[in-house]
Amino acid sequence: MLNKIILKNKDFIQKIRQSVSTNGEQTAELVELTTSIIAKILSEGDTLAIKGFGSFEVKKKEERISVNPSTGDRWMIPPKLVPSFKPGTIMKEKLKLYSDHEQ
Repeated sequence: MLNKIILKNKDFIQKIRQSVSTNGEQTAELVELTTSIIAKILSEGDTLAIKGFGSFEVKKKEERISVNPSTGDRWMIPPKLVPSFKPGTIMKEKLKLYSDHEQ
């Protein structure tokens, strides 16, 4: 069974810093730059595919009706754009190997 661990930004930066020869500040800048580039690409309506890792894209959620279960009130939720991630083949294979070791 997988343990759910929430990796905070500073912990993520620390893991990257341990793998490359940069200091914490440089690594934080690289992470910020990477996320900014991904956000900019998505905000322009484009898809970003990173071979082996996966692809980021924007999907449109259609408008829908929501109901408050306690009062029965209904209201329309407007359509919106949401980011989406689809893992690539290499990522799927690594996760499968990891899950096989966990059993």
